[in-house]
This record gives sequence, structure tokens and C-alpha cells, in this order.
Amino acid sequence: MPSIITNSLKESFLAISKNKKIFLLIFILQILFFFLILIVSSFYVSKILESTVEIMQYMDALNLDVEKAKFDVLQQKNPLGENPLLISRNYEAMKKNLLFLLFYIFIIFTIINGLIWYFASNILEKNKKLFSLKNILSYLPRFFIVSLILSLSLFIFAYNFLNISFSGFLSTQPANFIPLLIVAIIAIYFIYIVIPLLNKFKIEEFKTLVKKTFRIGTRNFISIIVSYLIIIILIILSLVLISYLVEINLFLLFIGLILMLLIFAWSKIYFVIVVKKLSSL
Repeated sequence: MPSIITNSLKESFLAISKNKKIFLLIFILQILFFFLILIVSSFYVSKILESTVEIMQYMDALNLDVEKAKFDVLQQKNPLGENPLLISRNYEAMKKNLLFLLFYIFIIFTIINGLIWYFASNILEKNKKLFSLKNILSYLPRFFIVSLILSLSLFIFAYNFLNISFSGFLSTQPANFIPLLIVAIIAIYFIYIVIPLLNKFKIEEFKTLVKKTFRIGTRNFISIIVSYLIIIILIILSLVLISYLVEINLFLLFIGLILMLLIFAWSKIYFVIVVKKLSSL
């Protein structure tokens, strides 16, 4: 296991040094990905926060008390005040905006991140026409299917998390939070093993791809987890650095952001190499 990790680390940097133009393209696409995510998120998150603030302000104004609530019930009054529909109305608005947010993130993820993974997965492939429109259009539908599976599991998790957050005020019956969290983690674990293998399998070979992914994920659990941890730790360190530099110097902050984006771009190449090594064992 240590040899696979260390060799993959060396090979990832070697691949970048030999394919600087492709890595630069991956880096630019990574910038574009986060830029678009930032624009979409800032728009819809602000709308979600507006609805949340309205609900919280309304609830604070009620000054709810157990005895008062019991008295209101006896008087056939709604304990949630004169405008209880404000809560459900804003809750529905939050769900709608969350749905739009997830939809646009999914589109951006499928197209931009799909291109990033396409170039990262093929950076070591010799005699392959990387910029062939046919090859790109052949890869993206496969990435779309995988992204859809991942997004559905995350959407169900996010939707039920929202239901749980407001279950005290609404007549909703959310699913248990813990099982959904476990399903989401398992989905992420296997999906990111599938992605580096997509360029080797066609859509009609999906069953074979699933079997191979399951075999890699179960037999090489430690290697995969260590690889995930390396990437996650580097990303966390870059975020800590950015949070430190934000109060010091704008230029250094810019350097920190570039470093974080380079880590994201490099991590895909590194993980592709790890998975391909494990798939050949």
C-alpha cells in the first residue's frame, strides 16, 4: 500500500511536468468551475437565507411559551400566531430555491467538472486525441450518469436535513438523518472510484464498471481512504492558510487561492493514477 501511494504521488507530479499545457487547461477549468458555483450559490443562498430570516423573526416575535400555547389551543387559536402560513410559505420557497441551486450546481458539475475529469483521466494516455469532440462527447454522458447517482443521494440527504430542521414547525415526517448520511458517504466513496475508470468503459458496460468499482473499493479500502485523506488534508490546510492570509495581505491571499486551486487540479490527476494502479492489481 505505501508503495502505491508514494509512486502515485511521484507519477502525478511527473505527469504534470510532461503535460504542462493539459494541466494548465485543467487548472483554468477548475477556476471556471468554482467561479460559476460561487455565482449560482451567492444568488440562491441569499434567497434561502431571506426565507430563513423571515421565519426566525416571526418565531421570535411570537415569544412562544408552553402555558400560553396551551391556552391558545383551548381558545381555538393557532399557537403559531396570526399568520402561520408565513412559515410554510417561506419553507416552500426555501425548498424551491434549494432545488434550483442543486440543479444548477449539477449542470455545472456535469459539464465543467466532467471536462476536468476527462482531461485528468487521459493525461497519461498516449496516442489519444484528447481534444477530439467525439471522445469528449462520448465521455460526458458517462460522467452525467455517475453525477446523477451522486446528486440524487446528496439531494435526498439535503432535502431531509431541511425537513428535520423545520420538523418542529411543520407537519413533515423526515427520514432518519443518520442512515441518509451513511448512504451519502458511501455514494461519495464509490463514485470517486468510478470516475477515473469512465474513460475505459462504455455505457453498455455499466454492469462491469460497477463490479470493478466495488472490487477496488472493498479490496483496497485502506489505499483509497489514505488517498482521500491526503487530498482532504491538503485542501483543509490550504483553506486554513487562506483564512489566515485574508487578514494579512491581499496579494498573499491571492497566492493562497491559487495554491488551493492547484491542489484541486492536482488531486484529480493523483487520484486517477491511484485508482488505475489499484484496478490493475
